[in-house]
Amino acid sequence: MAYFPFFIDIENQDCLIIGGGTVALRKVEVLLGYGPRITVIAPAMVPELAELADTLKLETRPFQMKDLEGRDFVIAATEDGELNRRVSDECRRQRIPVNVVDVKEECSFIFPSIVRDEDLVVGISSGGGSPTITQELKKSIRHMIPEGYGRLVKELGQYREYVKERVTEERVRTAIFRKMAEAGKENGCHVDRSLADWVIRQVLEEEKQ
Repeated sequence: MAYFPFFIDIENQDCLIIGGGTVALRKVEVLLGYGPRITVIAPAMVPELAELADTLKLETRPFQMKDLEGRDFVIAATEDGELNRRVSDECRRQRIPVNVVDVKEECSFIFPSIVRDEDLVVGISSGGGSPTITQELKKSIRHMIPEGYGRLVKELGQYREYVKERVTEERVRTAIFRKMAEAGKENGCHVDRSLADWVIRQVLEEEKQ
């Protein structure tokens, strides 16, 4: 069965990564942009992880099951398949979301292929069936997203409360947000207060007619 694509806020969540190799490094590099508190535990680590010591917690020692206590989510990325399986079993018992790298059956969540432009994020998953297909789609989608859309998404988001304070009817607010997005695209993927006010006035005038 396909995985449901939850998008969750992991900023300041406590993430444990078990393993210190290149696979663990790749997971760290993806996660750092989303703000969790990351701890990496492994008897040995690749030099690139050591270079990130200022941005995450590194513990160069063997993993112990008690290390799972208090974690919000866990990634098992060791070369020891039996250890990864035991970590998965214990995380499931404690209801801690767990990802076991390259073993779909032992995961309660998986990493999608990600296309990101600031706050605009597209996640693509084949449910572990074909990473090759997801990578191909990732490249295609990256080329489909116009330059500046990430900035535009962020700027539009800054006016959501502004519009809600001025317009009570949801149907009209939806029309304003749609027109504001179109106007922003025509304005070089940029929305400022004057443009937002102009759109609000235009839509409200149209509603009176």
